[in-house]
Amino acid sequence: MSHDHDEPGLHRKRSNDRTLIRLEDYCFAYEDQPVLRHVDLEIGAGEAVVLMGDNGSGKSTLLRAICGLVFPARGRYLFDGQVVDERSMRDQRFAKRLHARIGFLFQDASAQLFCSSVADEIAFGPRQMGLAAHEVERRVDDACALLDIVHLRHRAPYTLSGGEQRRVAIASVLSMNPDVYCFDEPLSGLDARTRSWLVGFLGQLKAAGKTLLVATHDQSLADEVADWFVYVGETHGYPDRPHVHINM
Repeated sequence: MSHDHDEPGLHRKRSNDRTLIRLEDYCFAYEDQPVLRHVDLEIGAGEAVVLMGDNGSGKSTLLRAICGLVFPARGRYLFDGQVVDERSMRDQRFAKRLHARIGFLFQDASAQLFCSSVADEIAFGPRQMGLAAHEVERRVDDACALLDIVHLRHRAPYTLSGGEQRRVAIASVLSMNPDVYCFDEPLSGLDARTRSWLVGFLGQLKAAGKTLLVATHDQSLADEVADWFVYVGETHGYPDRPHVHINM
């Protein structure tokens, strides 16, 4: 089980009654080394949840599990009431629907950029969804405008700065219009100006009712966006803020 040791009155309060993400006794190991241990976790639609923990505590693996990129050795994961496992993800239609509804921003933005131009990068997801060409173009235009990267649309992603690559990676997820955004250390390696912009952008996503899962060590970002916290491993964070504690 999730092994909460905090006072019950300090546990997070649900902001709504619709559970979007549910992990039940979820266990995962890399090469027989346990990474996630008996995790029980529920996240409601529209909630902004910050994951905090030491390096190696399992935060990134938890995000990968929620995105359907790894599967449990024990327990199960349900997204919007449907089981996500190796069997369900072998169904291409199911996998496409899941990846359309959950966007994942890697810590290293360059690792998820592989197309020859920024425009093609942003268009890749909508094209995979089978959208009409005019709708794909509209989404590319909208994402470029919102992320202030119109001037980059014909550039090759590998020629961009780290901050520009981060914006392109976000635009490529934004063009899918997912319900859930998963960010793994989103401020890592960014300059002060880009960090400030990204914190504001996360606030916009939250105000728009998107579900946010953010793994971060940055206290100012956590304070800005969190409705409640998931403390992973030995981290205790804010004992007086709504939270759950997993992976002890």
